[in-house]
Amino acid sequence: MIRCSNCLVLNRVPQSKVLSKPTCGNCKSVIEVPQQPLWAKRDSFDFAVANWPETLLIEFTAPVSLYCKIFEPVVNDLAREKAGRLKVMKVDVEVDQLLAQRFKIEKTPTFIVYRNGVELIRVDGPPKDKTDLVKWINNLINYTSY
Repeated sequence: MIRCSNCLVLNRVPQSKVLSKPTCGNCKSVIEVPQQPLWAKRDSFDFAVANWPETLLIEFTAPVSLYCKIFEPVVNDLAREKAGRLKVMKVDVEVDQLLAQRFKIEKTPTFIVYRNGVELIRVDGPPKDKTDLVKWINNLINYTSY
């Protein structure tokens, strides 16, 4: 299920057609499916969280953090491989300090996973292994009820 950013209608898009620029069944506009992490903006953050019907991974990152640099390729691969089922947003805690304060970010990277606007899991600091993040996301995407 992907929400049209133009008319806000949910569209059922088969995974095989996610990358071929699907169109909205209601307004016929092209549905944008993010295939790479998007930088979050303070003014549209809440709207983006509330209106993404699938799994949403938010990474609070800092450009000087070694762990953030280590996990960057993993997060980019997740965004590309799970396009349509997972949306990845990044928040630079040095640039957007209000969001960092709001979510009480003390360690970077901090990962928060949402589905249908509800927070499912929060991981403060880097996971022990890069594959742990991938396992958590795969489990959350495949989990049907919570």
